[in-house]
Amino acid sequence: MPEVEVPPRYRGPTHGRPLIEVDAASVRGCIDAVEARYPGFRELIFDQRGDLRRYVRLFLNGDALAADEVDAQVGESDRVQILAARAGG
Repeated sequence: MPEVEVPPRYRGPTHGRPLIEVDAASVRGCIDAVEARYPGFRELIFDQRGDLRRYVRLFLNGDALAADEVDAQVGESDRVQILAARAGG
């Protein structure tokens, strides 16, 4: 099963879980699967329109995904990583 790696600042909805196995076929599907088990997670990643939030970066097996690649397919042994960039100075 694909896995979603959750950064520390987004672990509130997942009750501290850093790695979650999901049953999904796309990167977006992985996020949706986490949301189904841990409500409130998706809103950290996507805005109201379903677009990737400005300060969130997604990676698939360590490779950065562009904002328009959130529907990329995932395989059984893939890992989706989420990077929560910090704003400010």
